[in-house]
Amino acid sequence: MKKRTLIINKRNEMPFAKKIGWDIVTVLLWAGWIYLWKPLLIVFYKIVTLDAEVDEISNVIFDEISAVTVEHAIIMLVATPTILFILSWLNRHVAPSVHFIYKFDEYAKYFQVDSAKLRESVDAQLITINHDNSGRIVDIETKI
Repeated sequence: MKKRTLIINKRNEMPFAKKIGWDIVTVLLWAGWIYLWKPLLIVFYKIVTLDAEVDEISNVIFDEISAVTVEHAIIMLVATPTILFILSWLNRHVAPSVHFIYKFDEYAKYFQVDSAKLRESVDAQLITINHDNSGRIVDIETKI
């Protein structure tokens, strides 16, 4: 029988090529997002560093901001959610491990916390989890 472990993130079970692929896609999406903010960041940089004269600041703003055309903005506005939607459908990796449905007692035993406190925390609006230096949960405080 396999040892049952609580797994929050199954990334380490993905094939190496798939991990690298998703990392590259993530970096490209972040680069695209930063690229969209580039004109605004250039304007702020020139204003903060006083690189532009006071009477030239409006010209700098309009020159940099107009670098993003309406068509470019609309394409990015439509393309970004479309790409993310397609990627969310592609990321249907099923890990080879068996998924179990755990009970409160099993979670309490695994994390070495009081089962009653764990049950109380389900309906609480505010939960404070105290842990020691090694990351082990020491106490769960709930506020209703």
